[in-house]
Amino acid sequence: MNNEQTRESFPLSWPTGYRRTTRRIGSKFAQSMDKAQRFLRDEVSRLGGRNLIVSTNLRLRNDGGIYAADMNKLIDDPGVAIYFKYKGKDISMCCDQYLRVWENIYALAKGIEALRGMERWGVSDFLDRAFTGFTALPESTSTKSWSDILGVPINASADQIKEAYRRLAMVHHPDKGGDANEFTRIKSAYEIAMNQQ
Repeated sequence: MNNEQTRESFPLSWPTGYRRTTRRIGSKFAQSMDKAQRFLRDEVSRLGGRNLIVSTNLRLRNDGGIYAADMNKLIDDPGVAIYFKYKGKDISMCCDQYLRVWENIYALAKGIEALRGMERWGVSDFLDRAFTGFTALPESTSTKSWSDILGVPINASADQIKEAYRRLAMVHHPDKGGDANEFTRIKSAYEIAMNQQ
């Protein structure tokens, strides 16, 4: 992973249009963060994916890996989004169901492993069809922070965040004639902001 990709990997850049989990659970995965990271890289490679970017809210080493000291931390937003090229298409997948970043990384790897299995077992052209749903939406502002999206300072109070969200929702909510993708991006930014309060 080159330095440009590393910069895009932190902080978490959640794909536009994907819902966030509100109640997270602990997994029964018996793995370590290191094994989970390796498993994900290997599965994306076996799939034929290229230029993998793993986006999280954990700081990264220069090589794009996560620091060992952070591997088992419980953080406010342990979500993981991955981005890679597959047959010339930009693909995004994400998971935030579990309490720790490594658990969400492992879940993504298991998902790719299952998709690859379906292809090996001859289930039509399932893999290409499945990845149609994971195609990354072109979004030049997808790497914006929640504070940039909501138009508030990073140290904004909960009341300031709620007010900014209400103001933007009045303009961008689909029921008010707004764009659904933009509203989803605003809602996601609001949820991230409130989780950090």
